[in-house]
Amino acid sequence: MTHELQFREPTLKDAGRLADLGRDTFIETFGHLYRPQDLECYLSEKYTPEAIIRELENPALCYQVAGQDDFLVAFAKIGPLDLHVDSPLPKAGEIKQLYVREPFTGKGVGKYLMSWAMSQLKLAGLENLYLSVFSENYRAIRFYQNYGFKKHSEYHYPVGEHLDLEWIMHLHLDPFIFGPELSDQNSITETPPV
Repeated sequence: MTHELQFREPTLKDAGRLADLGRDTFIETFGHLYRPQDLECYLSEKYTPEAIIRELENPALCYQVAGQDDFLVAFAKIGPLDLHVDSPLPKAGEIKQLYVREPFTGKGVGKYLMSWAMSQLKLAGLENLYLSVFSENYRAIRFYQNYGFKKHSEYHYPVGEHLDLEWIMHLHLDPFIFGPELSDQNSITETPPV
């Protein structure tokens, strides 16, 4: 494997690798919270190649992956607002997932994917971004707060029969400011330092 990360849009050929990445990162971060049967129920619903193919074929969703050769280390997924937000603000979109394998955290990969996600949503004309984060995932909460996201509300997210307390976070993007975290659309093809 090379030490250089490539950032790109995944293809259907990546479905198995993307399913593995989703499973692996979910287990790394949250696996200790659940009974084995709840964890397996959730993973078998969300992170199979078939489930990923359905998402990749959905024109409303956009993915960006980071990888070394054929080994995927991170991904971000964005799309329309699907969270149950009371009275959502207009022109709203959602950062649906941003997962990074543990050995690659703190190396700029998450920041790069966040910049991509915010840029794409802004370029689509959206002004209000929402995301969901586990209420005890303090590292992720701090990461999102650094971008200006603030807690909006709470809800319960099922993992098997277990219910997680999740935060919905919100950020208003100023339509007239294209800040440093919102890179030019073409910059997603550049390789950041690792």
